[in-house]
Amino acid sequence: MEARMESPRRWHRAALGLAAAAVATGLVVAATWVWASALFLDQTHTRALARLDLYSSNLAGALGRYQSVPTLLALRSDVIELFRRSRDPESRARANRLTETFNNLTEAEDTYFMDAEGLTFAASNWNSERPFVGHNFSYRPYFQDAMEGRLGRYFALGTTSGRRGYYFAYHVSADDQVLGAVVVKISLADIEASWTAKDEGVIVSDPHGVIFISSRPAWRFRSLAPLDDAARRAIAENRRYEAVDLRPLDIAERGQIGETADAAGARLLSISAADGGSAAEYLMVSREMPAAGWTVNVLASTDLARSQSLTAALVAGLACLITVLIATLIAQRRGRLVERIAYQRRASEELERRVVERTADLTAANLQLAREIGEREAAEADLRQAQDDLVQAGKLAALGQMSAALSHEFNQPLAAIRSYADNARLLIERERHAEAGENLSRIKTLTGRMAEISKHLMTFARKPRSELRPLRIAEVLADTLDFLRIRLERAGAEVTVIQADRSLQVRAGRVRLQHVILNLVANALDAMEGQDRPRIEIAVRQSDGKVVLALRDHGSGIDPNQIGRIFDPFFTTKDVGKGLGLGLSISYNIVKDFEGAIRAENHPDGGALFTVELPLLPAPAPVLEPA
Repeated sequence: MEARMESPRRWHRAALGLAAAAVATGLVVAATWVWASALFLDQTHTRALARLDLYSSNLAGALGRYQSVPTLLALRSDVIELFRRSRDPESRARANRLTETFNNLTEAEDTYFMDAEGLTFAASNWNSERPFVGHNFSYRPYFQDAMEGRLGRYFALGTTSGRRGYYFAYHVSADDQVLGAVVVKISLADIEASWTAKDEGVIVSDPHGVIFISSRPAWRFRSLAPLDDAARRAIAENRRYEAVDLRPLDIAERGQIGETADAAGARLLSISAADGGSAAEYLMVSREMPAAGWTVNVLASTDLARSQSLTAALVAGLACLITVLIATLIAQRRGRLVERIAYQRRASEELERRVVERTADLTAANLQLAREIGEREAAEADLRQAQDDLVQAGKLAALGQMSAALSHEFNQPLAAIRSYADNARLLIERERHAEAGENLSRIKTLTGRMAEISKHLMTFARKPRSELRPLRIAEVLADTLDFLRIRLERAGAEVTVIQADRSLQVRAGRVRLQHVILNLVANALDAMEGQDRPRIEIAVRQSDGKVVLALRDHGSGIDPNQIGRIFDPFFTTKDVGKGLGLGLSISYNIVKDFEGAIRAENHPDGGALFTVELPLLPAPAPVLEPA
């Protein structure tokens, strides 16, 4: 009864504790979010100010490069003379060429001369499809400032070219009379194209708040605020953005960094995407460029700051949850300790009762376990005997394979020795001792090769790396074909060898590599048995750091269903008694030991094609002897 009353009280206390922990965690998370947001937004503000300095200096440098160009041109005596004779066709032609030359030297977009009425009589683009010559730009403020003796500066969208540009203009005068103005137009497209930062936007606005340079093309020719009638009339009067719909950006103010706006104008803005997508939050800092009449703005994305603030809040919440969890675990362990003491008291009584019952069960189980142990020991003895039998069977199988391999490998050399011996006997009878001696030398060479083959077969399971050495594939191929010369002559076979480079080297064992080539040639002859004029084509080439030896016969080819088994031991397509099916299997393992590969396929024009690929060994550099 007491335990039943204690349980609701315990649950009530746990519920109150969890509610208090949830409230405390919420307060900590909220406070952390506010603190982290202020910290990371301030860091974003600092980075934005640094970027603003960089962009402002970049723009100022670009403008300063061309600021003095119109003044220098206006002071030249030859330019003044051209202005005096601006109506003379020959003078205009010289003026066109002069502006074109200066424009190429300064890398400006356009350079042109305007008379006192604002009519352009010479321009660097005089030979283009839309030249400035003949156009009157007296409505432009830069011309009006220049005619009043000031350096004209103005940004606008060209009414003739349709391209954005910044204009510098300076008056040309002689004898206290203003003859006109020299104008230099520069393009800021290259600077704009270099503003490619993904996490920030850069915009330059005019005095009316119209964006004319922007790292985001969608913001170009949009205004930071709706334009009033007076601003639209002023823009239309100067034809600054002719035929452009100056719509405002969808901007929402979200506050400022700091208690008051600083000199850089740090503001939090929310800008909706031009395509109707979700709005993005930016921290905007601004700087005036009074000489140019511009305002440079850097809009730094707050995504990183917000994500860092969220991470900090989540970490704080997680820390609170871990603290609550630890406290809950401690309380639960304390409650469980009390329950465990009572449970152990009851369990000990129950245990004493069950010990008696389990004793009888354990006795029966021990007897059953003893019987199972005896059965398992008998099974293990049978398993060991089976393993010994399998080992013995494996030894017998290996012995059978080795015997078959020795018989297969020695058949061809013994046949050649028999042929050489018969020829030597006939040559001796005919007293052709020199040729007989050559045959005996070949017999000696073949016996040496048989000894090498025996050594190779005895060590076939594991070959030391020291057996490999640099070999010229052309020499090995020539020796092998010479070894098979008699059989090729008897078969009437024609062997064509194509090798453009005879210096190609590989790392291999000479006898084993000869065995691979010999086996492929012998199989090709067997495949063409019965033909009047068997043909074998061998090509040696270099490809992708490998030496490729391709051997093609003109037989009936390989059954497509058997190509996958062609290199299996004891697999053969020959008649019974003509082969054991070990040659290609041994060749496959030899090539693999040389870190190469061998494959078989049917040639598109008929016959079988065997390809051997071995790593190319670079030839050693020649040693130069001293002069």
